[in-house]
Amino acid sequence: MPPEDRIEALWTRILDQGLVDTHFHIGPEFVPRKYDVLTLAEAAKSVNATMVLKCHTWPTTPLAALARSEFEVDFLGSVVLNHGVGGLNPHAVTAAATGNHTSLRGASAEDPPMVVWMPTVHAGAHMRFHGGGTFDARWLGCGGEEFESLSDEEVEPIEAFDDRGVPRPELLDVVEAIVKTGCTLATGHLGPQETMDLVDIAVDRGVKRIVVTHPHYPCTDLSDEQLVRLAGRPGVWLEHCMAIHTLESVPIERFAASIKATGPDRVLLASDFGQVHSESFPDGNRTLLAKLVPLIEDEIEDDAIVAMFTSNCRRALGLADAGDQ
Repeated sequence: MPPEDRIEALWTRILDQGLVDTHFHIGPEFVPRKYDVLTLAEAAKSVNATMVLKCHTWPTTPLAALARSEFEVDFLGSVVLNHGVGGLNPHAVTAAATGNHTSLRGASAEDPPMVVWMPTVHAGAHMRFHGGGTFDARWLGCGGEEFESLSDEEVEPIEAFDDRGVPRPELLDVVEAIVKTGCTLATGHLGPQETMDLVDIAVDRGVKRIVVTHPHYPCTDLSDEQLVRLAGRPGVWLEHCMAIHTLESVPIERFAASIKATGPDRVLLASDFGQVHSESFPDGNRTLLAKLVPLIEDEIEDDAIVAMFTSNCRRALGLADAGDQ
């Protein structure tokens, strides 16, 4: 089968099984975004996709709930624990959970879980790597220039661990809130050792689903050896995002090498798009497929490739039976 025909056949299978994007930015926000909830709902509904809505500054749970109720699309909400919600604030987790109710009458068995991201642009590891910067000016043009912070506000970095590597009490409180609300934990822009330690703490304290956020982002930069260890922990998933290739110029070959090292069973493939000049949804997801397949097809079967865009993602988000996790 010609390569393009094979990509098209895989893409058709992915859409038939239900494309899931675990990481998509929505506006309005501090920086311009490509979509609001209505325009993104229209794009998602055209391919019957499931998506996690992310914003660095405010919880997206009410918008996701509105979209589920009024637009009949499968959107999941989230909260990112940056300064806009008080940082490592367990009350931000429980408050965002109340906005996740699809019905105005309150909680329902039909409400999907939400995602709680550790700090991103305000994480200590992010700000140290970027010389104290927060929002990345390259997000306006989707890469190509050196980092420049769009924000001139003076903010203190949010640290999950102290100088000795001991988890701060507020981090433990957040983990407890995640356990109580049944959320999926995403690791955000923590450093590599912080990510490893957080996963250990979260697993030990009963968090059922943990997504290691774009592990090749420069301030995180986990090794394949570390990813193999993480993939062996219960409920842990590894999320490779197209934006880390397009924005950060991380070679797609590194994604492929990691997938081969860890195996595909715990891998999620997402876009992390929504930037103004990024590809439209779902074109970016298809581009990721087209770039990745030639690099992994010798070791990764087609069923597993499809699963990394579909069923793996649903399991990581708590949208399927998690008994085998």
